[in-house]
Amino acid sequence: MEMHQIRYFLAVARTLNFTRAAEESNVTQPSLTRAIQKLEDEFGGLLFRRERSLTHLTDMGRQMLPHLERTYQAAQAAKDLARGIGREAVAPLNLGLATPLTTPQLAAALAEVGAGLPGFQLRVVSGQGDALLDDMLKGDLDMVIAAEPRDRHDRLDAIPMFALDYGVVTHEGHALLEKGEATLACLHGVCWIAVGGDLDAEFREVCAAEGVEPDHRHAAGSEADALRLVAARLGSALAVRAAPLPEGVHMVDVAGVHLTRRVVIATVSGRQRPPAGDALIRAIRSRAWP
Repeated sequence: MEMHQIRYFLAVARTLNFTRAAEESNVTQPSLTRAIQKLEDEFGGLLFRRERSLTHLTDMGRQMLPHLERTYQAAQAAKDLARGIGREAVAPLNLGLATPLTTPQLAAALAEVGAGLPGFQLRVVSGQGDALLDDMLKGDLDMVIAAEPRDRHDRLDAIPMFALDYGVVTHEGHALLEKGEATLACLHGVCWIAVGGDLDAEFREVCAAEGVEPDHRHAAGSEADALRLVAARLGSALAVRAAPLPEGVHMVDVAGVHLTRRVVIATVSGRQRPPAGDALIRAIRSRAWP
């Protein structure tokens, strides 16, 4: 088994089209087809089922895909490492970071990457998790740290990091703060600031199941913006329980509101990661997260 055979296999698995895969790989289609056939001979079975324009992976092809992806990525990483030894290699990383996910552990992991790669060049793009994941799928970002989406795209690989617990926050003087024990029913008709995304959708489902209808009057572009609107006494919202709150904003314990999001570092399945990305994943995996 040769590396170019694996590269051609991954190209066909990604495009599900022999012609496009050959174009991407800068080879003729007969050459690519012969390489795939040799690989199939070595494995003793078909990797693709060719049905006119409906090329798809066989059961063997699907089982071999993650193994061959790892083999190819390891070989590429070894080449990159060899090229970088003894010189100031440029190691760029385009990282999407959903707010408010900055933690001391993440800062330490990035510092470790910088210390190990003298040419480390970090570009951080902040925003909503869904938008960042879309940008990564389009190739604008190398990896994204965000809450895991409820409907995860089949092209995403996700490594768990930690969990975020959410609660209700409101402003000073709000009636919710005067209640000894607030319940979900207390949120009925409350002026609400929505951030959107999976968390907002789950909150609406929880409320609807109990017949509770907050007044979803305002919308914020991020959780940080939502907190600023709460501080301006425009309504109540959801916020991370462990996050620092602005002056005049308070967390309210509301029975029945137990929302948790698992934070992951996400990459695109089958796409070669830059050396700095591999280094960051190793640094993240080596740490104890809350």
